[in-house]
Amino acid sequence: MPRKNRNKKKRPVPSQSRNFFSGAGRGCHIVRINDDDHADTIHEDGNDGKNHRSNILEWDTEIYAEDFEGQEIPDIAMDPENNTLTLCNVTETINVAYITIYEVDCFGKDGRKFESGISVDNEGNSFSCLTFIVLSPPMTFCTLCHVDVDDISRVRIESDVQEWKQHPNPSLKHGAPLEGFPLEGGPFLCTQGVGGHLTHYFSGNLHAIDFRCAIGTSLLAVEDGIVMEAHDGNILSGIGVSNMFKWNSILIRHEDVDNKILFFTEYVHIQSSHVQKGDRVQRGDKIGLSGSIGFSPEPHLHFAVYWSDQADAVTVGFSFKGTDGIDYQPEAGKSYSAVGPTQLKKEHSLPIPLVHI
Repeated sequence: MPRKNRNKKKRPVPSQSRNFFSGAGRGCHIVRINDDDHADTIHEDGNDGKNHRSNILEWDTEIYAEDFEGQEIPDIAMDPENNTLTLCNVTETINVAYITIYEVDCFGKDGRKFESGISVDNEGNSFSCLTFIVLSPPMTFCTLCHVDVDDISRVRIESDVQEWKQHPNPSLKHGAPLEGFPLEGGPFLCTQGVGGHLTHYFSGNLHAIDFRCAIGTSLLAVEDGIVMEAHDGNILSGIGVSNMFKWNSILIRHEDVDNKILFFTEYVHIQSSHVQKGDRVQRGDKIGLSGSIGFSPEPHLHFAVYWSDQADAVTVGFSFKGTDGIDYQPEAGKSYSAVGPTQLKKEHSLPIPLVHI
C-alpha cells in the first residue's frame, strides 16, 4: 500500500550516556537513532572502543498505523527476495529488540560484514552468531542487514522484543558507599557502567557495573550479610538471545545499620558458588568464582545493588570506598581494584577469550 505524505514529528528516544566499552561486546551490534534525535544519522557501536557510522541498511521513520490497517505485522520480517532482515515497530511505544542470527554471514551498507561472536548452550554446543541490540522508536522499521544465504527462511533466528521498561527513578542512590570490593586482585577494567548501551538501560539493571575478569576470579562479599540465593547450575554462555533468560548468580542481604535499611547485592554470570542460601558472610569472604554464564560476550562480573529482593526490583545507584578512603563510582573504560581507581594497563583493555569450562 502506498504511504501517504505527512509531516509528523516522531517521538525521540531519550538520550543516555553510552557508558560501555565496546571492545567487550564481540558480535554485539548496538543500533540507535543518534542522541541528537536525527533519524538519518544512526550510530552503531563497533568493537574497538570507538563509535562507527552505521552499517545497517535503512531506518524508516515514516511509518503510520493506518497504512497497515487489517494487516498483521511481525516483529521480525524476512524478505525472501532481497534476503534482508527488518525489525518492525508498529506500536506507540519505544521497544527494545535483541535479535540473534546463527551460523551465517551478514552484511550491511556498502557490503561491510558484521562481526560475529559465539554462543554456547547448556549442552555445551558452540555456535557462531551475531546479535543486534536495537532501541526502536515508535512506528519505525529498521532494516538491519543482508543475510548471505540462498533461502533466508531456513536461517536460525532468535529474538526478544519488548516495550522498554525504563527505570522509574534513575537518581535513586544507596546512601553509604560499599567498603568492600567484589573481586579479589585486579585491577579490573569496567566494561559497562550506569546506563550502559549494551544491557544497562532497563529498570532492573540501570545502575549495575560490569568488570572484565578471567574465569575463576574469586568473588568477595562487599559487606556482612546473609545469602538469600545461590545458583550455579548453568553452563551456557555467549551472545545468543536465549541466554538472557538463564544465568548463575548469588544474592546477599545486608543491613545498613546507620540508615536502618536493608539492601541486597547481586553477583551475576558466576562460574560457581561457595555459599548456599542461609549462610552468613562477612566483608571480604570468598563466596564464589567469576565466570561468563548467561548472556555474556566475554568473562565478566555483573554487580548490582537493590533495596528489595523481589523479581521486579529496580536497581539503586551505589559507590565504593577505596582503601585510600575515597568514594568512587566505576565508569566504562577505566580500571579499578579494592584500592580504588587505578592506571589502565594495556593488557586490561584486551578482550578475554570466551573459554567454555
